[in-house]
Amino acid sequence: MTCLICAGPAEEVVRSDHWEERKCSECGHYRVANSLVIALMDQGQIFDVEKARDWLCKNRTFAQIPHLDSVNGLLQT
Repeated sequence: MTCLICAGPAEEVVRSDHWEERKCSECGHYRVANSLVIALMDQGQIFDVEKARDWLCKNRTFAQIPHLDSVNGLLQT
């Protein structure tokens, strides 16, 4: 399995109808909304790895497993 943030190797922890959960040695443990994954794939967009990792790190203070459901400022430009 690959990381949805950096495309490196990752462990798929859980998959549901609403989100995918991954553990990446570089990006950490996180969830991404399936609707977001589909939208990014449809648009051919990818995350800015450093911005996404920073966001995940900051949001771990609020939630043990941060959940990305929006890409505001986290896409490669």
